[in-house]
Amino acid sequence: MSDLEVRIETFDSIGKDWERLLGESSDLSPFATPAWQQTWWQMFGGDADLKLLTVIQDGEVKGLAPFMRRGNEVSFLGESDLVDYHHFLHSGIEDATFYDTVFGHLSAVESLNSVRLTSVPEWSVAYKAVPAAALAAGWQVEEVFEDVSPGLELTDTWDDYVSGLNKKDRHELRRKLRRLERSAEINHVEYCSPEDITANLDDFVRLHRMSTPDKAEFMTDYREEFFRAVVTNLAKVRISRLYFLEIDGVRAATSICFVHGDNQLVYNSGYDPEYRALSVGLLNHAMTIKLAIENGVRYFDFLRGDESYKYHLGAHDRSLYNLVVTRA
Repeated sequence: MSDLEVRIETFDSIGKDWERLLGESSDLSPFATPAWQQTWWQMFGGDADLKLLTVIQDGEVKGLAPFMRRGNEVSFLGESDLVDYHHFLHSGIEDATFYDTVFGHLSAVESLNSVRLTSVPEWSVAYKAVPAAALAAGWQVEEVFEDVSPGLELTDTWDDYVSGLNKKDRHELRRKLRRLERSAEINHVEYCSPEDITANLDDFVRLHRMSTPDKAEFMTDYREEFFRAVVTNLAKVRISRLYFLEIDGVRAATSICFVHGDNQLVYNSGYDPEYRALSVGLLNHAMTIKLAIENGVRYFDFLRGDESYKYHLGAHDRSLYNLVVTRA
């Protein structure tokens, strides 16, 4: 085997290789992009030390572990209140070789006692590879269920999608769409450009905050600042989408989605409670699914949380885990 080297990089020094790994690695999401990671780091990194750990083989970056360190613990960048998935990026190297190299390096750092990996998707290579590499390096691993992340495989047509829902949900969706169409003039709007998204974010924040007391509490001024920054930065790399359902010209529901490859992910949403009787929140998502099907999206991801509307729209659970790795 060729010699392997581990280096600690910065956002600037790893930028081009990071983008290349994004294109070559599998099972990633917008949360793995430097646009996302750097935005989070600049706003929430605080007193942590940035540890962008890269694995080098034959002079080429083969993998990246986007870490930070606080005290004697290493973790991913980003907490679960704002980040739904965490990822390692690697390509052109055996999975076991990459993870063994990462944990071999961490084992050699004597002052390091734990590695806390939150929001690891069950379908990722890391979910199985991290415990194997950590145990081989003499660490112990605790796996803790974190949350569900419902989503659905999309069909080729809207009619096929609706037909694939269970009988009750299919009937209810059609009934609610008919009721909405009879009640008013409706319009479903999609914004894609950074300029359009930025210009309309005020209405997203307003509708999000008024949806429920929990959402109003969640959207602090600082989180709002992060939302605006990260959605705009991802729009610059053509990932962000902003949607509104308008009733007689009034914006009644909204959502922010990210498009990555052939996946579409619903990052957050909101609606005006005055229109609750018309099921505007659910129908905004349904119309977004319809547009996603037309755009060739193959998987529609509602991200973390078990809200009932996701299942009424056909979603099925996938699980997220925390992997807590400590010295044995």
